[in-house]
Order: sequence, then C-alpha cells, then structure tokens
Amino acid sequence: MRSALLRGRTVAVAVPALALLATAVAPSAFAAQSPAGSAYGASASVSLLPGVLGGKGITVDTGKLASSSTEGPASAQVADVPLKGLVTATAISSSSKQDGSNGPVDAKASIVDAALPVLAPLAGSTPTARVISSECKSTPDGITASSELAGLDLGKIGKLKLPVSANPNQKLGIDGVVQVIVNEQVKHSDGSLTVNALHIKLLGGDVTGALGKGDIVLASATCAKVAGNPTTAPPTTQPTEPSKPGTPPAQGPGQVKVVPVGAPETGDGTLAAVTAR
Repeated sequence: MRSALLRGRTVAVAVPALALLATAVAPSAFAAQSPAGSAYGASASVSLLPGVLGGKGITVDTGKLASSSTEGPASAQVADVPLKGLVTATAISSSSKQDGSNGPVDAKASIVDAALPVLAPLAGSTPTARVISSECKSTPDGITASSELAGLDLGKIGKLKLPVSANPNQKLGIDGVVQVIVNEQVKHSDGSLTVNALHIKLLGGDVTGALGKGDIVLASATCAKVAGNPTTAPPTTQPTEPSKPGTPPAQGPGQVKVVPVGAPETGDGTLAAVTAR
C-alpha cells in the first residue's frame, strides 16, 4: 500500500509594523470549516501487549483509510487491506456527496468480508462479517443514521441485538479488557452526527486477557446539519364554502331567524332577529 505525505509550504509576507499593530486577525478567520459530510472505511490507533497477535508489543496508528468528503475526494476504496493484523478485509470503501451547496447530504462507508483477528483470544474464534457498513443522511428535516453488520458473531464477547439499525449504541465486552460499541451514534456540539458501525475499545490494564489499549473504528460516517425549509408542510385547512345569498339557514332549537322588513314582529318596519325556540 502506498501512502502519500502532503507537506505544507510556508509563505512569508512582509507587512509594515504599523499595519500589524493596527489590524488584528482573529484565529477563527483561518479555521477550516468542517465538510457537510465525510466518511472513512477504517482506522486504528492502539498499543498491543506482547503476545497479542503472536508478536512483540507494537503500536499501530493507521489514520483514516479510504476516506472521502463532500469537499473531495467524493469516494475512496482500498482492496485487500490487512489493518496491521488487527482487521482484514477484501475491500473497504466510502463515499460522501451533497446535492448543491446547501442541499441534502449522504455519507456512507463499508467493509466487505471482514475478519477481526485482534478479538480472537476473547471471542473464542476469529469474528467475521460479510458486511460492516454505516450511513448518515442530512436534510432540513434533520439527520438520520444507521449501521449494518451482516453475519457478525462476537462469540464469548456478547450477542448482538437485531436488527442493529434499531438498536444504536449497543455495548458489549469484557470488563477491564475490551468494550465493543455497535451502531455507535455520537451527536456533536455543532449539531453534526457521527455513526460508527463498530467501535472497538481496548481498555488496557493488567487483568487476565488484556490485549492493550486504544481504539479501532470500522465504517464511520459523519453528516452536518443543512439549511433550508423542512419538506414536511404544516397541515392546511380547506376553506368552507359560504352559504348562497338569499338561502336562509335551516332552523332549529336555539337558532337565529331573520325577520324581513315590514313583518309584524318588527313593529317599526326595521329588520329584527328573534331566537326561534
């Protein structure tokens, strides 16, 4: 696998000292705005204890693999990925798209034919899954998120509640050793939402069976709030059709009867209204 390292360039600009004193630029003016949507297939940042995966203690920091963003690239894919022996997969991919500059957002990530060798000592065998995926969608009506883990069996670590999409933030694991969060959904202070199909937390410690410490995240997608008017319109009431002129309303107990001019009831020839009993 090839990796690219982007090196930034520093540009020096001479500015008169008086201009620097007269003008102050807030750091937030240069802060990069988060994309409306982003996703990645997998990431790992862990330190393993000696003996785990049959080797010496190692530290693994992969970064975000197969990452995409509404600001580009819109999609990414990596094939035959051994995640440093922690996770293996036939392919991992992600995509992030937005309809226009302020339109709906759709971000998704998936892992095909995954295996989790790092959990084998705890599960009793190597957990596998045909598909591990997550997706979030953002519209003016709000943000929704879901995950799928087809065929995943965590063995002794715990049993999943199905369907996974209907049970966000399931927590399984072994105290002091590992915590597995299924369909993890995290709401951020800016209103955005992140969904991780699988989040494995190695808790460290000196207890029997400890693997190490750190985090492994599989199939992650994030969507920000989008502006606009909700698509669900408020209910409207149909206008009532007015009565035809000259047609007196049906009379009944307690109703008002209009008496025409000159009728005996008025006496002075004006209109009068009496209540029919």
